[in-house]
Amino acid sequence: MTGKTHAAVGICSAAFILVPKVDIKTALIGLGFCIIGSYATDADLKVSKAGHVVSDVIYAVFILTALYLVLTYKLHYNIWGLVGKNMPNQLKIIGGLFIVGSIILGRITGHRKYMHSLIGFFIMTMGVWLIVGNFAIWFGLGYALHMIVDLLNEKPEALLFPLPLGKVCFSLASSRGIVNWGLSTIAYVGFIYKITSIYNLSYLHNVFIR
Repeated sequence: MTGKTHAAVGICSAAFILVPKVDIKTALIGLGFCIIGSYATDADLKVSKAGHVVSDVIYAVFILTALYLVLTYKLHYNIWGLVGKNMPNQLKIIGGLFIVGSIILGRITGHRKYMHSLIGFFIMTMGVWLIVGNFAIWFGLGYALHMIVDLLNEKPEALLFPLPLGKVCFSLASSRGIVNWGLSTIAYVGFIYKITSIYNLSYLHNVFIR
């Protein structure tokens, strides 16, 4: 699956599960972390082996930048004043080491091994939690859904890495196939439907347009 599809599934699920429980500012920040989690799982992927990676990264940067600008200049919100404000600096350093170490290990072990395993999910999410606190829930949701959606692909995931067991795939889709396109479309439609049902259109217009 492409990064855009993973991001779509992540934010759609977050819209149904997490967004209704928080205010719009927290939701926007959370959706940003959900997108980051959706992409983080593929930190073990070599750009030279996947041409769509560059466009996916550009897409992610564009969306995250848009969220940042809305929060900062439209809602006049100090993002860094909320993200990780209760986490001691020592824990943030440890969290950063968890994340960097995981990415390095993911690159060493190869695609769909450590980074797509349960232990990789746990350590990455723990690292994010040590830095930003409860926003790690949004990150973890995006990360976990990436792993679940990738089970539809043709290449197996080593879910129980480093054990030789637990390599799973259903071979139902490819990153360029109709299933990928259909899943992405359904997820974006579901996201828009849920967001507009939570916040009416006039409110969203006032937030994002005016």
